[in-house]
Amino acid sequence: MCKRTNHLPKSVTRRDILRYTLAGAGLAALGPFGKGLLPTATGAPLTNHKRILSLFAYGGYDGLSLLVPTGNNAYYARRSTIAIQEANALDIGETGYKLHPSLANVAQIFNDGDGAAFRMVGYPSANLSHFISQDVHSWGVRDEFDPLGISESGWIARYADNYAPTPMGAAAIGLGRPLEFEGGSTNPFMAGSLSGFDFQSRSISTEDHQHRLAALANVLQSYSGDTLTTEAKNALNQGVQLTDQIQQAVGDYLDDGTGSPFADLYPTNSPGRYIRDAAMLIRGGFETQIFMTGVGGWDTHGNQGNEAGNMANLIARLDQGIGVFADECKALGVWNDMLILISSEFGRRNFENGSNGTDHGHGNMFFALGGGVNKGLYGPPVTESDIADNNWLGYGLDYRDIFKEAVANHMGQSAAPVFPETQDINTTLNYV
Repeated sequence: MCKRTNHLPKSVTRRDILRYTLAGAGLAALGPFGKGLLPTATGAPLTNHKRILSLFAYGGYDGLSLLVPTGNNAYYARRSTIAIQEANALDIGETGYKLHPSLANVAQIFNDGDGAAFRMVGYPSANLSHFISQDVHSWGVRDEFDPLGISESGWIARYADNYAPTPMGAAAIGLGRPLEFEGGSTNPFMAGSLSGFDFQSRSISTEDHQHRLAALANVLQSYSGDTLTTEAKNALNQGVQLTDQIQQAVGDYLDDGTGSPFADLYPTNSPGRYIRDAAMLIRGGFETQIFMTGVGGWDTHGNQGNEAGNMANLIARLDQGIGVFADECKALGVWNDMLILISSEFGRRNFENGSNGTDHGHGNMFFALGGGVNKGLYGPPVTESDIADNNWLGYGLDYRDIFKEAVANHMGQSAAPVFPETQDINTTLNYV
């Protein structure tokens, strides 16, 4: 049996110590320590409070199956097995394009005037590696950080540093520690799920609790700073308060008598259960500005399917969670201040392979949903030549222009410190 050990970095800092202190105690992490930024959840949704929910599809979804170019003959010629037939696709009032039949809720949002789709989305110097492409999207930077004069960091970390420095200013749910949240001077909230915050309900005699205390003792003994005791105590006290607030929000949301009427409507798979966690924080009155979650499985090299099959099942999971969340946001009166962004690291090839799937490509289709969205299609149209004469869709719209306008036009903040890199392509969209 492997013996548990606890190791600290050799160059541990006070900030690291406080992080370890909270983690060792099983408490919610805090933002910038010692700055008095601990919030108090109001117990009701904040009004006039702009929010973004970023949903990332890991694996590279096939945008040509989500936003179907039904007026494009080359699309059908190169996808004899997996093409979505026009008669089965969902109308959104846009000539030449319809949605996959599993996107019923998203189609309704479009037809209510609250949906936008973006075509030919990519970044310069395309890379077909999942890992590199995911990194590019996470960092919000294509090349190097040093010429920009900033340290390596994710775009949400930079947003939190500049505009949302409290512990709950930004939240990642169900993603571990995504690169979007790495770096920066703040410590945004990250959790596998809100139901995991049950520390205070556990018996103090359990081995896990004893291990937490032992880990905490080891951490404290490893640092010789003069002010650690006071700072650690304050951090622990604040961590307990924040964890209490989260537990209270979860309990109130799930209460059979007065809780959310939408609690049992969310799908129990991912990303539905993570989207529900975002709704819990909104209903609980937390000041979160950016939520991020996602779902994997989109690397459909074989048996992709068309109106039915593997891809259709993944799309349905995404659509079901979005549908309940949109209804709950409307019921809470926050839909007009909500912006849902759906993205992926790259698109797929224009043609199906020998396994009735699609291999890695580049240009893709992204989506934005919300009460403040200006309905329409944005970015270059997909032409016959784009599909017939190329292996994959090209780079016609930089993904950062979508996120820049989310920061600037929706959140009302300057996008310059969040996306500081000069782009090869710049497009004014005004979709919000």
